[in-house]
Amino acid sequence: MNEKIDFSEITKEDILIAFEKYEELSNKNMINKNRNGKEYILFWNSKEYPHKYIVGIAYGLKYNQEPLDNTYYNSMGNHKSSAQWCLEKNGFILYADKKYKEYLQKKYNNQTTINTYYSDLKKAIKIFQNIEQLRDKDLNEILKIMKNGGIDFDDYDKSQKELGFNDKQLFSTLKTKAKTYLESINNENIVNSEGIEMQNENKQIQPLNQILFGPPGTGKTFNTINKAIEIIENRVLTKEELTPENRIALKDKFEEYKKAGLIEFVTFHQSYGYEEFVEGIKAIPVGKEGNEDGNEMIYDVSSGIFKKLSNEAFNNSIVKKQIFKESKKRFNLNAPMINIQAEMIKDDENSFRVLKGSKIRKAESNSFPNKKLKNEVLSKVKKIEYDEFYILEEDYTFQSMSASSSVILGRASNGYSDWKEVLTSEEILTSYSNSEEPIKNYILIIDEINRGNISKIFGELITLIEPSKRIGADEEIKVKLPYSNDDFGVPQNLYILGTMNTADRSIALMDTALRRRFEFIEMLPDLEVLDGLEVDGINVKSMLGKINQRVEYLYDRDHTIGHAYFMSLKDNPTLEELENIFKNKIIPLLQEYFYDDWEKILMVIGKGFIEIEVIKDDIFDYKVDDYLEEEKCTYKIKNKFDFSSFK
Repeated sequence: MNEKIDFSEITKEDILIAFEKYEELSNKNMINKNRNGKEYILFWNSKEYPHKYIVGIAYGLKYNQEPLDNTYYNSMGNHKSSAQWCLEKNGFILYADKKYKEYLQKKYNNQTTINTYYSDLKKAIKIFQNIEQLRDKDLNEILKIMKNGGIDFDDYDKSQKELGFNDKQLFSTLKTKAKTYLESINNENIVNSEGIEMQNENKQIQPLNQILFGPPGTGKTFNTINKAIEIIENRVLTKEELTPENRIALKDKFEEYKKAGLIEFVTFHQSYGYEEFVEGIKAIPVGKEGNEDGNEMIYDVSSGIFKKLSNEAFNNSIVKKQIFKESKKRFNLNAPMINIQAEMIKDDENSFRVLKGSKIRKAESNSFPNKKLKNEVLSKVKKIEYDEFYILEEDYTFQSMSASSSVILGRASNGYSDWKEVLTSEEILTSYSNSEEPIKNYILIIDEINRGNISKIFGELITLIEPSKRIGADEEIKVKLPYSNDDFGVPQNLYILGTMNTADRSIALMDTALRRRFEFIEMLPDLEVLDGLEVDGINVKSMLGKINQRVEYLYDRDHTIGHAYFMSLKDNPTLEELENIFKNKIIPLLQEYFYDDWEKILMVIGKGFIEIEVIKDDIFDYKVDDYLEEEKCTYKIKNKFDFSSFK
């Protein structure tokens, strides 16, 4: 039969009735489960439905046709897209299940990560469809709300509890997972002359701010190398490039980019602060940058790692294209500790014109090398004298940048550390739009980002790292820094890549301002990398899987054990090495997780590792019942482990 079925008269009301009929048939076991195709899924009322079944049932009910499942119109030669057309016509958006899974398999090399992304997003859609104010929203609207963080945690939490879920951690990763799904259905690829599929290089394919989070030993820091290369080269590494055989090549490439100044690495800790990260007043010893010619230590405003890399990234974004209508560059000098400010224009390579209104300090350091030049300037220029400084009433031209800053500050200066180039917003925007060469991407890797005091470290800059607030963006924001008084913004080619150990601090306790501005990429133990690894008849993959199931049951998945702990077995697959891993890594980790609750540790790894000794109360000559227990046990790690329970 080649007859086409006409779905044009099927209405939204018909489809809603079909949902009820499907539930009725399902409860009676009258649904052919083998025909539930997974190319597309229809979500409605926080449940999953096979879209062709629903349309087939709607048609059958409307026209009194039998059977009611999708075999009917398939056998009539009807193309599958007709069901999709019917649903979309009535305001239902289908979930591209197959396409999303295929995209995840291309994007991630970790099967556990793929499975988590795949299952978590479907769970999230059900939770969001159950939120009262979202019940009439279509799937695309819900996904955009997830991606933009447009729902409160309280609404999310209430909805998930109503559905019987309890996954607070999922809320923090919704933006990333929704964005990944939207990427999968809008993925634009190009094919090169060799037939290899490549990402469109004009698109930004990595989020500007992202955090790799997961239990210890899941390869978070390990994967920052891969992520950094992908960001700098603006592409996705192939599976072949991610194989162990190519690891050395990736590491060498990472080191090259690091030496070139494109990558900086820092670890947050409890005593790390704004002064180290952004800027602060620091002592500069004799001979160091900023005090090369001095004879004594000086104190000056010093830029931190984030400010330095931001400036470097910004300068790179403008250096490839002349962006001024005139060739003259403008500079500011600001020394708030001595209340000296100045402005200068570089007219040419040998003419540095300090502008009217600039200050010149009266005092001089003991090692000041340019007294003669300073006296000459003061004798020639028109000025107003105050107690601690002079103010110029006219411009004065110096022959070098260092000479101008030295005279103004009354101390040795190389010029470049004191003068800061100034650009207007219009000039910045022009630099981005007129660049003929690709702008280099810069990366700041922050290891253990959750261990630092975020408010103390980022300060006012937490706002500036948002993509919409960066230099050149529609809502660009700059702030005046507290020590240098410099106008400061974050360029669009600076990426921030953090790592976070979920066992160290729950993601739910992360600084809310930070969590909202970063996309979170979960990294779970990847059992597949241990596939085929056996030690003395013990399947390491199976053993770790069983241990993690028990840990997740007794605690949560944030505290599972990463595959990295066992990677040394690939080079040394001996029982001695496996015992060493358990004795020095796994058991101490479990002790920390369970606060030395040895009964729980025994439940996780079994009796083959822990020796139990019962202590009776007959050791006491004098007994007090309040302090005695029926049975008291002590626990001791065995000298020789028994792995038989894992064989």
